Amino acid sequence: MSDEQKQATGSAAGRRRRRKRGSGPRSAGSGPAGTPQATNAQPLGSAGLPEKQVSAPAGGQGNAAQPGSNPQRRGRQPAPKRPPKKPPAEPRIGVGCIVLRGDEILMVREKGRWSLPKGGLDAGELVQQGAIRETYEETGLNVELRELAFVVEFQAKTWGHHLQFFYLGREVGGTLGPRDPDREVQEAKFIPLRLLREYLRFRPRLVALETWLRERRPRHFVFDLDREPAMLRTRRRVGEKDAVVSE
Repeated sequence: MSDEQKQATGSAAGRRRRRKRGSGPRSAGSGPAGTPQATNAQPLGSAGLPEKQVSAPAGGQGNAAQPGSNPQRRGRQPAPKRPPKKPPAEPRIGVGCIVLRGDEILMVREKGRWSLPKGGLDAGELVQQGAIRETYEETGLNVELRELAFVVEFQAKTWGHHLQFFYLGREVGGTLGPRDPDREVQEAKFIPLRLLREYLRFRPRLVALETWLRERRPRHFVFDLDREPAMLRTRRRVGEKDAVVSE
């Protein structure tokens, strides 16, 4: 090859190298000075082709878990809702006192009927405090409580549910005579125990009192007055058994 041919071939190769170096498109991700730039190019697979993107089905969620769903519980039925709880029972609380003078017992006449000194418990009041207060208001006597005598619980559709606590009390002062602020008590007096059934006619309270007078130990008496009589039908002497009671 002559020198002229070698020179022409070298000039053509140089022009090709310059064109390849400067005239081609810049590589993606490089700026004018080779600085990387953001690009929207798709990632390439192993063959140099863009990878396929998994498209979401209609609805837009794809295979992603639904909010609040648990794949492990898929297919289970939701637990049935529990019925609302009933409000707690609220029996009417009553408190009273047994005061003895030898063979006599303190009684009060309220609305035409004779009974033991008793009344309803005030809000925020302790049971024993209520028994002392009610005894003073209905009889005028100040008492000191000694022990729990008995508890009477009874219920009836017409009266509702009642729970009454009676204590043995000892006189410590006062003057016999009603001091009821509601003026529902007309009289207070001591009566012979042998005449108890001629005065006290409410059967649950009478049975509880007679049992305590015999045994002198605390018991819990329960009566369902929708199934058994509430009032004493026949007069009996004190000490005779009138009904079955529960502990």
